[in-house]
Parts: sequence; C-alpha cells; structure tokens
Amino acid sequence: MNPRMQSSALLLCLNFGLVAAAQAAEPGWYLTGFGGESSASGLSQGQVDGNLEAIFTSVGLDIVDASSTLDDSDTGFGIGGGYQLNDHLAIEFGYVDLGSIDYRAAGTVTDGVDQFATEAVLGSSADGPVVSVLGILPIGERFSVYGRAGFTLMSAKGTAQITVDGQSDRASQSSQKSDPMFGVGIEFDLTRHFAVRLSWDRYLDVATENVVGDTDADLFSLGVRMGVGWFR
Repeated sequence: MNPRMQSSALLLCLNFGLVAAAQAAEPGWYLTGFGGESSASGLSQGQVDGNLEAIFTSVGLDIVDASSTLDDSDTGFGIGGGYQLNDHLAIEFGYVDLGSIDYRAAGTVTDGVDQFATEAVLGSSADGPVVSVLGILPIGERFSVYGRAGFTLMSAKGTAQITVDGQSDRASQSSQKSDPMFGVGIEFDLTRHFAVRLSWDRYLDVATENVVGDTDADLFSLGVRMGVGWFR
C-alpha cells in the first residue's frame, strides 16, 4: 500500500472511531417512555375466592356454590426522565400505571334459611410516582445492561360490586403505598441521543389488601430514552 492510500485508510479508521464513539450515551438529562404487559405476581384465584367468602361472611351469608374467573394481567405504561451522571450511574423519576386486576364470580349464597343468586366483581389498580437508581454496565459502543432499584408511592384502588337477589351494593378502598421496586434491562443506543430499552421491573405490594389481597406486580416493557440534545 502506498503512503497516500495508507494515510487515507488511517483517516477513514479514525473517522469511523469518532462516529462510533459519538453514539454512546452522554452524561446529562433525558426523557423516557415505555409500555408493555403488567401482571400480578403470587396472586392466586383461590386467594381472591377466599377474600370474597370473607366479604359474604361479614354480612351473615354463606356461599353454597360459585364459579369465578381472574384476569391478573393488563397493559402497563410509564413516562419520566432522568439524569445520567456517568457511564455507570443514572437517576430516574417518573409516573407508572400498572393497570388493573379483574375478578368475577357468580353463584348462590344462603342466610341459613333462603338461598339467593349472587354476582360479584372485584378489581384493584395501582399507579403513581417512582424514583430509582440505575447501575449500568456498557457492552461495546452501543449495548448496555442495567439493574434498577428504587421506591414507589403508589395509589392503590380497590372496588367491590356485590349483587344478591337483584340488589347491588358497591364499596371501594384506596391507600397510598410506599414500597420498594427493582428490575433489570438492556439498552441499545441508536444515536448518542436516542436509545431503545427492553426491561423487566417488579413493584412490591401494590394491590388493595381487603379486595384482592396484597400482591406484587411485574411489568415487561419496551421503551425509549431520548437525550435532551435530541430536541436541539
């Protein structure tokens, strides 16, 4: 290779290296958005059946027979922002909606003398702010894996609508819960200001105790991270 071609090749290699380095995430502020499937962790249909039985018992009714269904997954999503301190550490904050848990039952209850047809619809949902710290391990120029740990201030809402012999009654419960959360994820930098994420996060103790019982929630999501430089 002659010196001129050698010099051109060297310049091309240096230029490629600079372009690749420019794709890496830079310290500073960024925005995030994500969505996916949330599901209850450790919640069984028998557990909610037991809660419903306790509700009937509290008003002097016993279940004669019943059938029920439990839908413990829903769409979850979140928006927020963060600040990347360096290649290995970031702080994030945002709002997360974990969707709802829905339970339905139908059957017969008795007061010890007469029997009545009954229907029940129970539900629980959770949403609220989240603050977390990310520990980041870069892999090459574009990929990174991260672990997340933080705290939530979830607003848990539960509703119960019971119909007995055609007469309906509705009750609700709400509470503010401050509990830990944690998760893991992978990120791919498309540019230095834009990246896509795939993550799993677990939120502890997010349901209403007297409606469906205490349970955790898992959120599997696909998201994006946009550095503020994207808008310049």
